[in-house]
Amino acid sequence: MKKRTKWWVMLAIVVLLLAGTVFDYYRSQTVSIEVVSVSPETVVADSSIPVDITLRVTKRGKLAVGDDIAALVEGKGSMSANKSRVDENGLVTFRYYPYNYLEGINEAGTVTLVFRDISDSVFIGIPKRIRVDLDVEEPETLGGDTMDSLFGE
Repeated sequence: MKKRTKWWVMLAIVVLLLAGTVFDYYRSQTVSIEVVSVSPETVVADSSIPVDITLRVTKRGKLAVGDDIAALVEGKGSMSANKSRVDENGLVTFRYYPYNYLEGINEAGTVTLVFRDISDSVFIGIPKRIRVDLDVEEPETLGGDTMDSLFGE
């Protein structure tokens, strides 16, 4: 009898976890995150020239005012904040600081930024995500550090 009760309890837990996962997945599909602007449009490998990325967040077609959006840099560079709140216009802006160009070490390439709505998941944690690829270009003038200036010739 006890063995049968244990199986029913385990089955109930699995069913509840599965139901929570389906619920969170469905909720994540009702959220839309879109890029409104990237300023400046040309991203240069220079941390003194930050890039502002503005996103519009909607939920079921309405502005997602008050939702928290998290940001993650996959690659080099950093964000001014890793979390920000959607304003009354449904917009949220993040500032990305590119890495500094250093020939042979930090060269031009693509950096991926991941944004996710962390306010919407209830049970399991399945947030809506958007990936933004930024093509980071070499600066026109190399006024910063070089391998020779760091370590000598």
